[in-house]
Amino acid sequence: MQLYNTQTSLSDATELSRFQKINSTYTELADIRNKTWIDTIDNARLLEAAPDTTLFSGNATCNNFMLILEGTIRIYQTAEDGREITLYRVEAGDLCILSLNSLLKNKSFNAIAVTESNVRALVISSNSFKTMMNEIEPFRDYVISTLTERLCETIYLIQDTAFNHLNMRLACMLGSLFERNQGPTLKITHQELAFELGTTREVISRILKEFERQDCVKLSRGYIELSSAEGLQWFSEPA
Repeated sequence: MQLYNTQTSLSDATELSRFQKINSTYTELADIRNKTWIDTIDNARLLEAAPDTTLFSGNATCNNFMLILEGTIRIYQTAEDGREITLYRVEAGDLCILSLNSLLKNKSFNAIAVTESNVRALVISSNSFKTMMNEIEPFRDYVISTLTERLCETIYLIQDTAFNHLNMRLACMLGSLFERNQGPTLKITHQELAFELGTTREVISRILKEFERQDCVKLSRGYIELSSAEGLQWFSEPA
């Protein structure tokens, strides 16, 4: 997973203190006062990337560790037939487990990371990351805790994909998106939903049309409007 070059110049004089930003986004690390930690953050490279920037792709090993200050990154895989499936997202305050796997075990994973919004992050070298793992217990505990949480999420994803019908998975996803959107209208395409769930646009369109026939949603080009939260909830429950 090779980190691609992006813009990195920004005067620290014009931005919020790095440590203020780290402390507000990575609260588990806010109490660290170790000199190694302070020197590492001071010397970290600032990365700025626009939406739709590919940060890593393919089987190359990752040589950097990132602390994300702003924005969201989508991690996904593609199949030979062009289908995609979202593995997870990394937001401010999160860690990328595939990068951790590469840094800790020097093992790669065939995945792609693309920014979904403007992203700002501190980029730390592999050697500095390993030094912090060895010397800073709170940092090491946080990394291990993140790995454990992501493992549980991955197990849930496998169970969801293997045992739950696609209409149930789509209803659950739409319910979450409407809740996060805090409004009755989503701007999203059938293809984008297909990429999230690892299926085809045609299958998603067929299920959405069924939701529409049941008066759960109303479909228009590029938009999905919630008609009945209760009806959508019914589809999201196990049979």
